[in-house]
Amino acid sequence: MDALIGKKVGMTQVFSKEGNCIPVTVVQVEKCVPLLRRTQDRDGYDAILVGYGTRKSKHTNKPEQGFYDKVKAEPARLLAEFRDQGVTDEEMGKPLKVDIFSEGDSVSVVGTSKGKGFAGVFKRWGFGGAPASHGHHEIYRGGGSIGMHTYPGRVFRGKKMPGHMGSKKVFVKNLKVVRVDTENNVLLIKGAVPGASGGIVRIVKS
Repeated sequence: MDALIGKKVGMTQVFSKEGNCIPVTVVQVEKCVPLLRRTQDRDGYDAILVGYGTRKSKHTNKPEQGFYDKVKAEPARLLAEFRDQGVTDEEMGKPLKVDIFSEGDSVSVVGTSKGKGFAGVFKRWGFGGAPASHGHHEIYRGGGSIGMHTYPGRVFRGKKMPGHMGSKKVFVKNLKVVRVDTENNVLLIKGAVPGASGGIVRIVKS
């Protein structure tokens, strides 16, 4: 299996053998266990269901607890599926380690971007604003007119306007694994790993 779930710890820097300073994101992989195999015959697609982290039984409802009892596993913090991945029977139910990756591997990372609250069109969409010249009346950062003519007489869906910014699922491709710390189960990844520190990310080998 060439995929893991981890926690973004933060950023730091390391030095290469040539002496170059490389900015990296530290991803800590905690308990990450493949629990169930989805098959084409039974489920209509191939995937591996992975449980990440731990959760107390008192915080697990009865349907979830019944599922964990069925697969003979402890309750996990979250469940996620990885399509087109495979594991052997020996690997089922055993924690995955970062040694499935190696230095220099290209990976894709999926995470939830930082939420930035309610933002205007300048920050959210990069609008240039109105010219601040003579005669212009205090609408320098506005979005301009949004209305249509009598027909169709409405604002089209998807119009770039102020609104909630960030806190969305982000998929970043072709990031580079700089180091693999098997002792601490940590990956050092160079590139724009989405999300805030402490956020959960999914890492898949490209």
